[in-house]
Amino acid sequence: MDSFLAFLKVVGSLLLVLVLAYGSLRYLVPLLQRGGISVQRNLEIIERLAVAPRISLCLVKVGNRYFLIGITPTKISYLQEISAEEIMLPEKKAVSGCFAETLQARMNKFPFVGQQGDDDD
Repeated sequence: MDSFLAFLKVVGSLLLVLVLAYGSLRYLVPLLQRGGISVQRNLEIIERLAVAPRISLCLVKVGNRYFLIGITPTKISYLQEISAEEIMLPEKKAVSGCFAETLQARMNKFPFVGQQGDDDD
């Protein structure tokens, strides 16, 4: 009888852990990926350039100001502020709604080896 109660405790604990894991993945992770509850975006990484394997430069927009920072594994350094006139911002592409359309467009742009084409057999 004691072993049966111990078994029920283990199964109950496992079910509780599974329910908590599911709830976390289902509700908390999407909330964190969107940046939390706040919708306001005051901080944005505009561009990142790898200078060495673990060293990079980042152009960061904070509000309406732009900063160049250096990032190493142990330190983040402010390098300078850059005026908005000096920056060429990349155009933001419209996001298409369908993954299949995007995949097909990429596949048409880059033909793969073995893909059927104009073979003279």
